[in-house]
Amino acid sequence: SAELARVKERQRDLTTQRSRTLAMLEADPDLIQAGEVEFLAHALVVPVQDSDEIERYDADVETVAVQVATAYEERFDAEVADVSRPELARLAGLTDWPGFDLRSRRPGEERAIEVKGRARTGSVEMQENEWSRACNLRERYWLYVVFDCATPHPRLVRVRDPFAKLLVKGRESLAFTITAGAVMEAAE
Repeated sequence: SAELARVKERQRDLTTQRSRTLAMLEADPDLIQAGEVEFLAHALVVPVQDSDEIERYDADVETVAVQVATAYEERFDAEVADVSRPELARLAGLTDWPGFDLRSRRPGEERAIEVKGRARTGSVEMQENEWSRACNLRERYWLYVVFDCATPHPRLVRVRDPFAKLLVKGRESLAFTITAGAVMEAAE
């Protein structure tokens, strides 16, 4: 049929055009030669100032951190529940703000895990309810900090009983800032 012939002709044309374009792209590096540099433009890259965009970026970083922490726990046959929001905490039988993000039930052990994520590295803050739960739960409370969440290779650092190892050293406000170095020093 005439329609089929037109389709086949068009396919041949596209195949020929593709082959020519690929050949030109492959030859491009051979055409590069030393010469005078010509200035074209300046570009200034600044951090984003839009608060909605910053909030979305922070949420993405935290999502990666929670995924890394959950995957780590699941490697040990743990049943992991996200309790980071009131509705999720209630579903798990906890109060609206339990003071940690994940409840991990491993065979013979239960962990309350506060997850903090950083795009690269940096200090983390623990809020008042997180600090008090760390104080009350001690050995069952873990701080999981995931560094490099904005890279292809996030790094998980775990601290058991951060109250004893990190928080009891001092309080500056209702939030507790813990440096990356201190987290690394106290890690398991």
